[in-house]
Amino acid sequence: MRLNFQNLYRRIKQPFQQGLHWKAVTKAIIVSFLVTIIPFFGVTTLLLTFVAIKFKLNLPIMIAINFMVLPLQVILFLPFIHIGESIMNINHTLLTIQEIKASFDVSFFNTVKGLFLELLCGLIAWLLVSLPIGFLTMILLKTTISEQIRID
Repeated sequence: MRLNFQNLYRRIKQPFQQGLHWKAVTKAIIVSFLVTIIPFFGVTTLLLTFVAIKFKLNLPIMIAINFMVLPLQVILFLPFIHIGESIMNINHTLLTIQEIKASFDVSFFNTVKGLFLELLCGLIAWLLVSLPIGFLTMILLKTTISEQIRID
């Protein structure tokens, strides 16, 4: 019985210990920032958990960043939708963030169904804006840090 508790403890402890190297922590911060600002409410924690397990990133750091950056998701929600509508040449919606949040509170699935095109526009804008910025940030950090290591 003791052996089972030790195995269980080790399995619970493992995600908290993986990715503690500074490179992994940097990746975890950047990835969690990018995933958190995705223009879909209520799915970021699940996405972060999946990404952390899949790529062996530090889940507690990612969840902490998620909660700190969450207000930015609300702020960037409508701009992402408007950018996507401009890219796809679709008429802009006149919804406010309060109306969308109230609609999500009433029925998540009906809101997603009603706003599918707008959410798709927001996702396209997120892909075209955030992902290149994230990759550039990772490349810049990698080159900057490796240059500092060579200088020291």
